[in-house]
Parts: sequence; structure tokens; C-alpha cells
Amino acid sequence: MVQLYPFTCAFQGSLPRASFPFMMDGRSVSGTGCVVSSRNAGNMVYSEGLNSPPRERFYRSLGLEPERVYACTQIHSRRVLAVNRLSPNRGPEADGMISRDPSVALSVTVADCMPVYLYDTGSGGFGLVHSGWRGTGIVLVALDLMASHWSTRPEEVAAVLGPAIRGCCYRVDEERARSFEAEFGGNGGAYPLGGVIRRVWELPAGNSSGVETGSGTEPDSGNGPGAYAWYLDLPAANARLLANAGVRNIAVCEDCTFTDSNFGSFRREGADYTRMAALAGQL
Repeated sequence: MVQLYPFTCAFQGSLPRASFPFMMDGRSVSGTGCVVSSRNAGNMVYSEGLNSPPRERFYRSLGLEPERVYACTQIHSRRVLAVNRLSPNRGPEADGMISRDPSVALSVTVADCMPVYLYDTGSGGFGLVHSGWRGTGIVLVALDLMASHWSTRPEEVAAVLGPAIRGCCYRVDEERARSFEAEFGGNGGAYPLGGVIRRVWELPAGNSSGVETGSGTEPDSGNGPGAYAWYLDLPAANARLLANAGVRNIAVCEDCTFTDSNFGSFRREGADYTRMAALAGQL
């Protein structure tokens, strides 16, 4: 049976960040934890081969030397790398990393896309991936890589779905919605293990008081013409993938990066959006 642990982010510190634990069988797991920076901590943009003073200040505020933190050039893929203290810590193209080296911290950059944190309570291995709509499914790649390196068993894995744009706000076109649902969706079950797409009948002029519908018949709004809007749910998709893979302990952040200004959001801020740093390790 899957156990779900809903939480919200509480930011603290001079460079504000939220910390949250892995959960296993109703208890927090010590030793390895999860962090995400707030929008007010600064823009954590990552570029290969370039120093990033905001990132380095943020790492040091957590007691980490920058050379201990492993990041990657994100390409919206499902590529995951295994790293340790001898690995190059700048530049490889990927969207996730795993490690069992306690001297290493892993970092991905997010702003509406979801950071997914993984911890193998059996081997001590941990992982962190960047999962947007293009990269959804990367959690399964990470689990497979952990299994090949450390014989990780899903039932011993604790997962955390970090803050992301939620199904209330992540509007997409119909083609993307149907493609996403065909690969990851289906209906039935309570959130976040239900359907990954909502179809809503919305009135013109941005009226959001629409009617959610699963039928092919346009509802009678009584207020003139409308149109269907399609909303994608990243937490639901990732929760379903993890549960179907055998992961039984999943913490789910209930914050929406689009509606909460504590978070950076590409959809809300536009081209000059604020990147947040997500980290996993002994923090």
C-alpha cells in the first residue's frame, strides 16, 4: 500500500530555503535530506564552466563547499548520471544524478519543473532528478540505475516530489495533453494517483470558473461560447510512476510555484524567471 505524505514549504535563513525530510513508514529518515531555495535567495542559474556567485553563496549557507555539489547542464531529457567525489562536477548534459558518496551533494535547477528526490534506505544511495513534461519518466531511469549500481529495491526507497507548477495552473495544448495522458495517464484512484490530465470547459475572457468534464459533450454554460482547456499534473504523473514501480513511501509538496511568489516560475515571471536550486545529500 502506498503511503503519501503531503507537506508545504516553510522558508527560513538569510538566503531563504525550505528543508524537508524523506519519509519511510510514517517516520522521517535521518542522514540524507532535501532542500530547495526560494525565489528571494536569488537566481540560481547554472552554466557550464562559469562561476555562479548566488549558487556558491547558497551552498555555503548550507555548510557545503561548492566543489562538493554536483550539478549538470539540463536538457529536458531522461538522462541520469552516477557520480562520486572523483566525478567531474561541472557540465555533463543530463537531468538527474545518483550517488552513494556521503561527501557529495546533488543539485538540479527548477522553476515550475519538479525536483524529485530519491533515497534508498537499504544501501544509502540517493538521487535527484529534474522532471518537466518532456522529462517525465526520468524517475524510472534513476530507479533502474540505482538498482544496477546498488541492487536498490523500490520498496526500500523513499521519494519526495518537490514544489512544481500544479494541475490547477499548468495549462497545455490538447496535443501535448493527449500525448502525456497516453504515456502516463489513466483515471481512477485518489489524487495524486488519479488522472494526470484535467479537461475543463472555460468561458471566454479568461474566466476560470469553468466546469471540469470528462465527456465529449460541451457543457451548457448558459453564458455564450467557451472552449476546452487542458491542464497537466506533474505531481500526479510522477506519483503514479513511482507507485507503479513499487515505491511505497512518497512525500508530495502541495505548493504551486505558479501561484506562490516564494517560488521562481517560468510561467508567472516570463523570460527573466528565477531559477531555484534543489539539493539532496547530507545537508
